[in-house]
Amino acid sequence: MATVTFSSRALCFTRLQRFGLHDIRPRTSRVRVTAVGRQYNGGRRGFSSAIPLESRPKISFRLAVSSSGKGRRFSPDRNFYNFHPQVHDALGIQSSNYYDRKANRPDSGEDSFFISKIGYDNEALAFGVADGVGGWSESGIDPADFSHSFCGHMAETALNWESSPESLRAMTLMRLGYEKTLMDKAVFAGSSTACVGVARNDGSVQLANLGDSGSLLFRLAAVHHYSVPQTHDFNTPYQLAAVPELIRRQSYLFGGKQFEDLPQDAAVTNCSLQHGDVLVLATDGVFDNLNNQEVLKLVTTRMMATGAWTGTADMGISASDDLEALTKPGGLKFGNNRIKPTKAIAASEEEDPQGKGHTLQALLAVTIAGEAKIASMDFRRDGPFAKEYQRHRPWDHYRGGKPDDITVVALVAVEEGRSTSNS
Repeated sequence: MATVTFSSRALCFTRLQRFGLHDIRPRTSRVRVTAVGRQYNGGRRGFSSAIPLESRPKISFRLAVSSSGKGRRFSPDRNFYNFHPQVHDALGIQSSNYYDRKANRPDSGEDSFFISKIGYDNEALAFGVADGVGGWSESGIDPADFSHSFCGHMAETALNWESSPESLRAMTLMRLGYEKTLMDKAVFAGSSTACVGVARNDGSVQLANLGDSGSLLFRLAAVHHYSVPQTHDFNTPYQLAAVPELIRRQSYLFGGKQFEDLPQDAAVTNCSLQHGDVLVLATDGVFDNLNNQEVLKLVTTRMMATGAWTGTADMGISASDDLEALTKPGGLKFGNNRIKPTKAIAASEEEDPQGKGHTLQALLAVTIAGEAKIASMDFRRDGPFAKEYQRHRPWDHYRGGKPDDITVVALVAVEEGRSTSNS
């Protein structure tokens, strides 16, 4: 939870959100995707077609989410969601019913997330996280209203995208979702950070990050990419905001600054994912309590233990050809797997014949979210937020973790056609 500056108390109707799986019969794929390259373009990295699509391996993306609201017990058997393009069209689209929205929010507190096909195409996906800025609660406004509405609008925009999927950029999706949120009459006020990605089946992923949510890309037991937080000041991140005219006028009269950043202020990065890469998007509930190396250790331990990454004869690491099986529903029961899921995840199999918890990506998301939850409650363990706090305000003697909402989207890249075992 970050801060927002305002000077008055305002009443509003809370926005009631809905969360669920939006199931519609998928349409026939109709796109061809260009390759991604790194070229300078006005301070933003753009897409290019330096390598023909036909020469690139086809990459599919397996995603799962884990989340936990601040002050709530983390349950690894409940606090996760798998996304299967063959079954689901989008995760995070909201109901039009005002009351159903809030009643069906996930256990993510003021955080929110979404995963969606782009234009109903199984091979092009959009995903992201948003963290509602908690300072709005001092004006009687639920910070979750903005973040959940924002993610819901981005999911719906991606799913109903009518142009070719390769034409949708991460910043464009962020902008369209933000504009729809501003026009949403149920959102009186609020703001949030955001980290949004779009992925295509040639392995290209474009990320747009605004604020202190962020992303980490892991490749063969190394940190291959990480985002840098954008902040105006300590604990005051860049944020997309909806500011009512009343609050704006009161801020002008009584002082106080309203932070109203724009989607074009987001940092944009293009990545080309390979077989076995792991991409993590998370809110600051993770990054305030775990540093990059701690997350790397968690990911590496799980990937090696499941056989997703394996050691080589020359003391290196390679990605297993069995990733296809490990990332399918029930994948962690795969015969070559060297660990068992937690009791909580294993217990869910009786309720879900498809074994929704038994996927590699769900295990990664639950592991990171669970460790961040533990660290946030440990008053003896100084995390990144505590160290930054001590640097800015040493007289306060802040120690330990930072309790906050936690959301993790985990993505595993799988090259199609490399499977050597029957799943």
